[in-house]
Amino acid sequence: MLKLLKIKNFLLLLLSATFSQFGDRLTHMLLITLIAEISKGKVFTYSQASLTFTLPVLILSPFCGVLVERWEKRKVMFFAHFLQYLLLLLTPLLIILFKSFLVIFFSLFLFFLIDLFNNTAKPSLLPFLVKKEDLLKANSLDQSFIRIATVLGMVVGGFLIKWVGWQIGFIINAFTHLTAGLLALKINYQEEKKEFLKKESFKKLVVNTAKIFFNDLKELFFYMKKSKVVLFVLFSIFLTTLIASISYTILIFLIQQVLKLGTSGVGIFAGILAIGMIFGALVLGFFKKIENKKNLIIFGIFILGLFFFIGIHFIKVPFMVFIGLISGITFSIITVAQNTILQEEVEAEIRARIFATKEFVTNASFILTSLPIGLLSDFTSYKLALIILGIFLMAVALFLKSLTR
Repeated sequence: MLKLLKIKNFLLLLLSATFSQFGDRLTHMLLITLIAEISKGKVFTYSQASLTFTLPVLILSPFCGVLVERWEKRKVMFFAHFLQYLLLLLTPLLIILFKSFLVIFFSLFLFFLIDLFNNTAKPSLLPFLVKKEDLLKANSLDQSFIRIATVLGMVVGGFLIKWVGWQIGFIINAFTHLTAGLLALKINYQEEKKEFLKKESFKKLVVNTAKIFFNDLKELFFYMKKSKVVLFVLFSIFLTTLIASISYTILIFLIQQVLKLGTSGVGIFAGILAIGMIFGALVLGFFKKIENKKNLIIFGIFILGLFFFIGIHFIKVPFMVFIGLISGITFSIITVAQNTILQEEVEAEIRARIFATKEFVTNASFILTSLPIGLLSDFTSYKLALIILGIFLMAVALFLKSLTR
């Protein structure tokens, strides 16, 4: 791995990705900060905010990869980051000009729409920079740096916004993305030039890509009918997305506004969750083989449902820290088990399409679950919403257990 770091072009990509990930996490912290300014005591605003980073994936994911394949990857990364830099500089000015924090929703929707191009170009560029036999190590290094940047972006970012304010926070964030773009532009590599997209060919490309994507989606549902194991995993992914929706809406509201820990408090708890997730992934690595991975998923969903159900009686920082750590471990174990089952059960020729459409289904599920959760919490109370959702998750977990017998 140290030898890989001596490859200048790979190191530039790694540093660009690290600055980009730090900036993305800081963007999320700025969004959370401004939500508290927009509507104090409202959970539904967090649900609405989630549309800024889920809708872009639903809109562009079928087409983004096909477009990036026809453009030079490093230039795609540079222009994506440069546009994000301009957008982040303009956002505080637009908020002041229109005298409304609602500008943030439109601004960050565009930000995450552009971000999809960068996130597609980066992994496509990596194989050009290292040897084929070094790809696994290169990806491992890449993920390690990204995880570190994620924790720093959430924890340090939370305190940074508290110290300098959200206006300066936007300016600092803008320059992290400019730095990421300039580092990407310095990468030197050989790539076969593709024919420039004309108006007619672009329209044909988009139509054909849409047809392929929806055919893949249709094939996924047919495959679910044929394979009960795949159906089980994809349903469990819907449940874990529901858990993520509860965390993003109710739990962030709880930490930021009920416990009055602010954005820095959210950053600390995100760091605790990330540590738990890293530890959870490592724990599974000690086992040579786990015979029934379905039980891991079911037990994990039941535990998280139980935490939501009993958590309303223990809304105190020490208990929340404990819950955050255990939830991170549990969530990571569930995710690893889900991916492993799909890799084991799905035939090689359809596997890539299953994983690609899974991402689309996950983001669609996030939107479908986060909005009702926010409305339920505001119409009743966040405590009652947690009880109802906790009971639902535990009941579904027990039902799944009875089916798997």
